[in-house]
Amino acid sequence: MTPQTQPQPRLTETIALVALLLFVAGRCLVPMDETDLFFNLRLGEIVLQTHRVPHANVLSFTFPDTQDINLAWLFQILLALAYRAQGIAGTVLLKTAFVVATFALLYRTALRRGAHPAAAAAALALSAWAAEPRFVERPHLVTFLGLAYLLLALARAEDGRPRALYALIALGPFWANANSCFLLAPALCALYAVGALADGRRADAWRAALVGAALVPFVFATPSGKSALRYVVNHWRMPSLRPLQEYRTARWPLDGPFFFVAAGVLVALALSGRPRRHLLPALALGLLGARRIRFVAEFALVSGPLVAVALTTIAARLGRRVPQGPRLATVAVTAACAGLALVPRLAAVRHGERFIDVGMEPGLVPEAAIRFVDDNGLRTRMYNDLEVGSYLAWQGWPGARVFQDPRINGYPASFHAILRRADLTRAEWQALLDHFDVTSALVTYPDVNPRAALFDPERWALVYRDGEALVFVRREPVFTARIARLEIPLTFEDAPASGVEPRALEVPPAASTLPRCEWQRRAGDVLVELRDDRRAADAYRAARAAPGCLAPTARAAAGLALGDAALRLSDPATAADAYAGLDDPRAHRNRGLALLALGKREEALAELEVALRAAPDDADARRAEAIARARLSGTPPPPR
Repeated sequence: MTPQTQPQPRLTETIALVALLLFVAGRCLVPMDETDLFFNLRLGEIVLQTHRVPHANVLSFTFPDTQDINLAWLFQILLALAYRAQGIAGTVLLKTAFVVATFALLYRTALRRGAHPAAAAAALALSAWAAEPRFVERPHLVTFLGLAYLLLALARAEDGRPRALYALIALGPFWANANSCFLLAPALCALYAVGALADGRRADAWRAALVGAALVPFVFATPSGKSALRYVVNHWRMPSLRPLQEYRTARWPLDGPFFFVAAGVLVALALSGRPRRHLLPALALGLLGARRIRFVAEFALVSGPLVAVALTTIAARLGRRVPQGPRLATVAVTAACAGLALVPRLAAVRHGERFIDVGMEPGLVPEAAIRFVDDNGLRTRMYNDLEVGSYLAWQGWPGARVFQDPRINGYPASFHAILRRADLTRAEWQALLDHFDVTSALVTYPDVNPRAALFDPERWALVYRDGEALVFVRREPVFTARIARLEIPLTFEDAPASGVEPRALEVPPAASTLPRCEWQRRAGDVLVELRDDRRAADAYRAARAAPGCLAPTARAAAGLALGDAALRLSDPATAADAYAGLDDPRAHRNRGLALLALGKREEALAELEVALRAAPDDADARRAEAIARARLSGTPPPPR
């Protein structure tokens, strides 16, 4: 297994390639969990329908006239067409095709540079592991494929076959209009050229430099023109605009695969005779990836063939005493790649899951909350968090536009400066919402999102709540009826130590139109949820105190809830009184239990008999009836 030795058998190459691509495809054919897909889909559809690329932020109502620098419109069209053909599954399959093609080209590059097939498969599987977080349905897939093509074209040019490299000039405009990272192409050509000069390969250096120079004008050959450069520069400003996860620095052990690939590159650097034309692009992207993890994938891809050659060299030095070493290595790597791809799928099938699931990840967006918003006509001027904005833009446009979405460059820096603050007061938050005439709000991740605590209950009513989202409505006359029907007496406090804490509103806001008794009944329900049975019981008592205030069904619900709370508080007298008169099997059973605790055996037995007539399979009621009869007859109660 030494570089640049005799050709490998075609069967060995094919087996290793198939195993590698199985492994890579297995990393891609998973449920879609990339929310940025949705705004790319929407923009792709807009281009298809209007035959032009929007120059303004048409998806937003906050800044509809702000310039939208779109350097991915060609890929967005591909996404939209894939979605038209097969829905979400079509977009996942498109992503998989791009990634698999990328690794097929990288594999050919590694072999052309002299790597053994087993070493190429192993090194590129490591690259796939490091790049996997970026195997998502986004435009940078075009750059993955473009970089792989560039590496293979440079390798072919070294062998006197430069036509593929020159063809890159013709492909440049398409790449530049499909992903903003096209700038990496001329940059890597320049780095390769510098390294080739250092390696004494002047012809290769000048050829790469010529192609790189020819690609530079295409950076500006987009509908955004010279603004494309500002978009690229914003990659470095992004942490100061919004602290997004993909713009953080690499950290151990969180980004372990990156460090493993980096170690492989350093090993290649340490080996004597390593071509600097291959090392310089990898080292530069490594530094870039360490500063911004969104570039870790590009670093891993460019480094794969380099690490493959280094592994081949090391294996040759260590394995001279094992003549069957290359064959054993091929078997081991092939089995590992195929096993890592297939075993988890087979295990999923044994558990009743699909062998391949390419739908949408459950819980990716708060679908129930969004349906509620749509059903109640609350989308027109709705605040939304950044993460869900992409889905809302896709699902609601053009009828409803979004407050914000992840296209950071489509919003001014002053807007981001407010939204990234963690110290906003309720007054400052209200001023921001007033400025944009926001009338409703969808707040996601309610257990940890400090935005939940900024909605003043005197101005905002909470009308929907589940584990994924909250919906607030401004207290305006147009929403009065909906608020009265739906309001939940709850507010939130942001406690630094424990996160967002819900707090029951036992006193209604001044602007509330709900009758006091109905507010207290709903407050009791909230307090039960918060496990404060004593205050819940007080709220239910207050709700039932005013004769005729509660509607009959609401009064019955309050009585049942009061009785349940009283039982949990070991207060059978209050429970028996609360359940009295309620024609409900559970109320009869629980009242019987309360009366038993009070020593009223005849009344308890009568209640339990009524409960069993209505629900004869109620095991608790049947046992309680047996206990009541035993106590009346003076015999021991039956065993459990």
